Amino acid sequence: MEQDTIADDLAEEVRSACLGMRVSRLHRVVARVYEQELQTAGLSLPQMEILTVLVTAAGPVRQAALAAQLRAERSTVSRNLALMQKRGWVAVAETSPTGRAMSVTITGTGVAAFTRASTAWRRAQATAVGILGADAISVLDQWLDLRPEGADGSDADNCPTT
Repeated sequence: MEQDTIADDLAEEVRSACLGMRVSRLHRVVARVYEQELQTAGLSLPQMEILTVLVTAAGPVRQAALAAQLRAERSTVSRNLALMQKRGWVAVAETSPTGRAMSVTITGTGVAAFTRASTAWRRAQATAVGILGADAISVLDQWLDLRPEGADGSDADNCPTT
């Protein structure tokens, strides 16, 4: 009986105050907006993220550095890169002697896929801003400490891309 009371109290506390659950729900709501729009261009949100990094990179990007920069699991990045390589969007630029590490670069086909998604991404962005508010980008960047390099005199990301 006492365990039931503890469980009930904990459930109420979690329901009323859990930040993790709220962030997860927010992620699902916002990701759904982008996924629905980007699927019309044949992209997923993680693929759009990867292509964004590769478009702006000065050269090949190590898979591990890509995962670190996106704050994503290496296995998730690896799966997306394999699919993107199959579609001709990315190419392996370098492979380590052991074959366990590789660097990738975006192809012309990848740049074309990325640019074709511009209208879909802009629609999703407008919807997300409507849901979250105009100051959402700056608030989220502050929370995640993703300010652009130099905005506060430091390199907040510190993730090498090559």
